[in-house]
Amino acid sequence: MKHSEAKNFNSFFIILTLFLIRLFHLFIVRSWYVPDEYWQSLEIAHFICFGYGYRTWEWIIGIRSYISISWIVLLYKLLHLLSIDTIDLLIWSPRFLQSLLSVYSDYCFTSWLQKYSNTKSVVWPTIFYITCPFLAYCSTRTIVNTTELSLTSIALYYYPWTSKNRDTAFIWVIGVLCIIRPTAIIIWLPLFTYDFITHRRYTLKYLRKYISTGLVLIILSLLIDSYFHGSIVFTQWNFLLFNVIKKVNEHYSTEHWSWYFTCGLPPILGPIFILFVFVIFKKIIYYNFTSIHNKLFITIMWSLFIFSLIGHKEHRFLLPLIPMILFMTSDYIHYICTNFKKVTFFVIIMNNVILIYLGRYHQIGSINVMSYLTTLPLTSEILFLMPCHSTPLYSHLHRNISTKILTCEPNINEESYYKDEADLFFDNPLKWLDETYYKKKVPSHIVIFNVLANEVQLFLKEKNYTVTKEFFHTHFPSERVGSKILVYSIF
Repeated sequence: MKHSEAKNFNSFFIILTLFLIRLFHLFIVRSWYVPDEYWQSLEIAHFICFGYGYRTWEWIIGIRSYISISWIVLLYKLLHLLSIDTIDLLIWSPRFLQSLLSVYSDYCFTSWLQKYSNTKSVVWPTIFYITCPFLAYCSTRTIVNTTELSLTSIALYYYPWTSKNRDTAFIWVIGVLCIIRPTAIIIWLPLFTYDFITHRRYTLKYLRKYISTGLVLIILSLLIDSYFHGSIVFTQWNFLLFNVIKKVNEHYSTEHWSWYFTCGLPPILGPIFILFVFVIFKKIIYYNFTSIHNKLFITIMWSLFIFSLIGHKEHRFLLPLIPMILFMTSDYIHYICTNFKKVTFFVIIMNNVILIYLGRYHQIGSINVMSYLTTLPLTSEILFLMPCHSTPLYSHLHRNISTKILTCEPNINEESYYKDEADLFFDNPLKWLDETYYKKKVPSHIVIFNVLANEVQLFLKEKNYTVTKEFFHTHFPSERVGSKILVYSIF
């Protein structure tokens, strides 16, 4: 077999293996994670394609780019044209396409390791990358952070890490990434600056290329977003204005500045976190500016520093840093895996156990209840008395049934003593129900978590509601999120 044929065969084998693994993850992960997986992607695409649905405040005021969901819109349009827009295909086909993008990004990560890392074999680092529970948990989900992770891995592969490589293909990938996720600028600023200086991109030739690339993408985004928004809108600026400058995202939660170091990285990296801390201290002592590892070190620490200054923090915001961290720790992963195989296999098994639990049992009720609600008559009226966006909606119903959810818009207009609808409800559930449905027809179905059932029992009994269905949700209930989801109906 010729060298080129052998290389193509190896590439095909690697891609096929990665595809089968991600297909397994797609099959396993059927649980609820964050609202953005649906409310900032599938729900908006459904609204555009089928003319009914729900748009969150972000899309109404224009802080999200439609480019980020354009592929879902095109997919839904195709399914509709072919008259095969079934609920199952609307739910699973976007996740399947996201899985394909994850497979290609996984391949780019593996190729990046092979090309630039010093590890003797990339097998173990790749295995730990693929079986990382948090990454596997997110890799098939339709959240913009998963797309950000994929595009980051692809850009890292095409990035010119050596002085001889002057390729600029990565600029397009980063450009698209920053258009759909403006905060990606934070992560890529150090690497972009290093490339700009090292490869002397300040010449007229490269400046023209940089500026033309940026202008093409910005104009394209401006045209597409303004068309769907209905008026001229610059979504990237609005995103930074509301989330970074006005800090409206802090309405949803705020954490201590050290959260990413104490609560963010440890659970998503698992044992790799110990290696990462060791690498950090080693890089501080033995620093070499030209080393790939140290470029990544600067990028990671810079990103964590800036992210820590932002009050609203979530685990998924760290997804694009995982490939860089795995690259930096690849030598040590290889060493430990080859010398401590029993420990290695135990960790890999535990990774899959964690994934299966999170994917099949944790927060599963939010998805299962929607399957039941699709069987209700079109004349039904459904009221979700849950923390806002606790379930998907029309992307999983695909029927123009009347629904109401408790909203949780931030204080965009900077009103005094502002409270969103969900907080007003949970402050006094019975009062809210009495005021809302005073001399007004009550809904035919109410969906609630079991922790709320006792608080609204008087209203439910008075209006002749009975439990018709219940679904297990989680083993770890909280103040507002129960272990079960109950569906009440009037007969």
